[in-house]
Amino acid sequence: MDKQKNILVKKYLEQHSLVESNILSFDDFIKNKMQAIVNEINENINKEEVEITLGKIRIEKPNIIESDGSTSLVTPSIARLRNLTYSAPVFVELSVKYGGQSDSSEVEIGRIPMMVKSSVCNTYGMTREQLRENYMDPLDPGGYFMVNGNERIMVMNEDLAANQPFIEEG
Repeated sequence: MDKQKNILVKKYLEQHSLVESNILSFDDFIKNKMQAIVNEINENINKEEVEITLGKIRIEKPNIIESDGSTSLVTPSIARLRNLTYSAPVFVELSVKYGGQSDSSEVEIGRIPMMVKSSVCNTYGMTREQLRENYMDPLDPGGYFMVNGNERIMVMNEDLAANQPFIEEG
């Protein structure tokens, strides 16, 4: 009976990672939800004398700006070793109209931490050998962030019934 109880869990874990849902959710946020947020903000901007319009959002690969001003791509292992945040710059198209004049350009609005092994991670798509060359464990499932050199994980949970105890067997 005990073997039959766990067969579904075992079959699921043979094909999927425990952090797969975190990575898929983050990828959806980066590819779709961020633009939806910008579009919603754009609709709520008062267009009076100065008309400001936000356009397409763009996220670069995770990088760092060195002390000499140069920019270089960074991997999670480098961020860990150098106590850096594994993050990428976020750009948005910004158009401003005032009177008869208008100007538009792409501006950096900030940086966003990147989830390790997500589709925007610099290690995405690397072979086992490439991961080893970049000092990454090929068996690392990812699904976490590097903030100031420390691994940070987002724990998802659902409060089914607030302040109600649940008692389970085993």
